[in-house]
Amino acid sequence: MKKLKLIKYIAVIAILFTGCDDLLNKPEPATSVSGEVVLTSENGVNALRASIYSKLRASFDYTTEYFVGPSAMADETRNRPGSSRFQGLTSANSSDGGTDGLSSYGSTYNILLDANLMIGAVEADVLPQETLDRYRGEAYAIRAFVMHHLVRSLGYEPGMAVDGFDLGIPIITSPTLDISDVQPTPRATVSAIYEQILSDLAQAKTLLEGYNSDNTYITEAFVDGLTARVNLYAGNWAAADAAATEAIANANSGGIVLVTDSATVADMFDETGPDHPEALFELEVNPDTEPIAGSAVNNGLAAYTATYWIAQVPTNFVIDLYNAADNRLGWYGPCFDNSAGAPEDGCTDVNDEGWEIQKWNAEKGNATDDIPYMRIAEMYLIQAEARAKANNSVAAGIGPLNTLRQARGLGPVAAVDFATLTAFEDEILNERVRELAVEGHRFWDLKRLGRNIPNPDGTTKIRYDSYRILDNFGAGLLSANPELVENPGY
Repeated sequence: MKKLKLIKYIAVIAILFTGCDDLLNKPEPATSVSGEVVLTSENGVNALRASIYSKLRASFDYTTEYFVGPSAMADETRNRPGSSRFQGLTSANSSDGGTDGLSSYGSTYNILLDANLMIGAVEADVLPQETLDRYRGEAYAIRAFVMHHLVRSLGYEPGMAVDGFDLGIPIITSPTLDISDVQPTPRATVSAIYEQILSDLAQAKTLLEGYNSDNTYITEAFVDGLTARVNLYAGNWAAADAAATEAIANANSGGIVLVTDSATVADMFDETGPDHPEALFELEVNPDTEPIAGSAVNNGLAAYTATYWIAQVPTNFVIDLYNAADNRLGWYGPCFDNSAGAPEDGCTDVNDEGWEIQKWNAEKGNATDDIPYMRIAEMYLIQAEARAKANNSVAAGIGPLNTLRQARGLGPVAAVDFATLTAFEDEILNERVRELAVEGHRFWDLKRLGRNIPNPDGTTKIRYDSYRILDNFGAGLLSANPELVENPGY
């Protein structure tokens, strides 16, 4: 087989896909190994697997920005006075005015390079077949995950093109073993990208069948859940419902169930207690050796929401959605800088209660949190929305919604409470805020449904038909890959 020509395979992505110097100047993770052994030894392949997960944790694009950025870009959070982090997103006045800061081109292809190597370049006899199949299943799933995240920032959803523009991102699935393997690659259509993503997820499901007992790695339930999410974005309602149903069943088989106890609901993000009991995939972070995005104090989820900077604070729009009996109110509390051991001021300028978000609260120390990329609660929300739309009936979707509501201490709602499917969709969106605030959904939920992006007071921040609903590639990427076409309006 071909051997990597570069001394460190991890440097290839910086040279090939970014056109920028910043990645070249970042230190390589400890999991880097030489190209001579990465694909031909057990230790090398294990290091490659570790590198794929490590790059998620080490990337700001897939940690704090992934979770908090969509809330700041929409109406879930705003800057505490005196803070500046994500100010460009909250005011939509970043350098190009669009979703700049939510895209993840360099990080995505950096992760994708490793996934491609695991899928298509590891020698068959390096590991037992069962182990190699599992690793490849994980790589397929992560490739699908990062491709979906990138295409939703740089392209519209399937069937949602504005003015006929339907380009997404380059599809690169072959392993890069040699500099000669690199060719400028044009953007594929959004439909072709979604076909690739769903194909990868189908492969992942086959290879990961039965792996549901350790959610600190990719599980079959996470693959089902991601399949449900992708189909929801694509408007494949029946397929989204079916995949969400499978995700719940497989999660249950691994001991992951919807939490119903009031105290456990309130504390489910507290890592000294239940420690994410609903996570389908939870990336564990060692607070002593694995800083989030290079420096958890500067870049960590908790640093942005509940300690140190407390830059992003929940809006009245979010807090006012909760009923007083809702056990999820335990996910909020008075603004308090844990690092200083003192209350933090300014939060009442954002919400009347003076609350902060405490989902990310750095209980592990060193400003770190484990990172749950998907929870089983999302599956019930996908079931409710997709089932109602697949059957053109609010009544069809009311059951999963009520299952989640009752688990959170609330009474059921009735189908007759919603005059139209649009009214039910409005309620699903509100329930997604109550359940999934600051977990990486709000901006994308509005965009996938063709809705304008609102400010917390209900005024329009970005119209759906504005070019600013998409991010741009920028001059550096266009120069590095002459086959790229910039998004309209930039």
